[in-house]
Amino acid sequence: MRYILLYILAILAANLTADAILTVGVVQFALGTLFFGVIFTLRDLIHRQYNKTVVYATILAAVGVNAIAAAASLASLRIIVASAIALFLSELTDTEVYHALRHRVWVIRALSSNALSAPLDTTLFTMLAFYGVWSNDLIASVIVGDSLVKYAIAASAVGLGMNIAPGARRAV
Repeated sequence: MRYILLYILAILAANLTADAILTVGVVQFALGTLFFGVIFTLRDLIHRQYNKTVVYATILAAVGVNAIAAAASLASLRIIVASAIALFLSELTDTEVYHALRHRVWVIRALSSNALSAPLDTTLFTMLAFYGVWSNDLIASVIVGDSLVKYAIAASAVGLGMNIAPGARRAV
């Protein structure tokens, strides 16, 4: 249950900080990306404990919490709508890839599903949330930067997940 709660809260935190841009060297990325790198692995840990129905219910709960946050004016409606669409499509992709690889060890399932869902989420969210608001150059830079940061954080989180998830080194 803790992974479900952390997952929902991390998505909310990512959305509340999605329009703040950080620059580290030549890489630009949204502050919310720091949360999203962990979100993918939290969802993979939820996969390990529960079935697809619970995973999908968790994704819908996260969308609902974010809609409530938007209604309470904690986050921009533009960001919430973009997040809901990107989250739903990328998480659907991730879940199906993860389950298609259920015969493989956890680290392969997690990294493979993240390899597809992270750039899908990044591209959809950034384009839907910021096209016409940010310059095309900034959008392209943030898509590249967000993707790199998400991959780095997700890979680190998968490594951590291998240490905290029972049986992560074997197929289940």
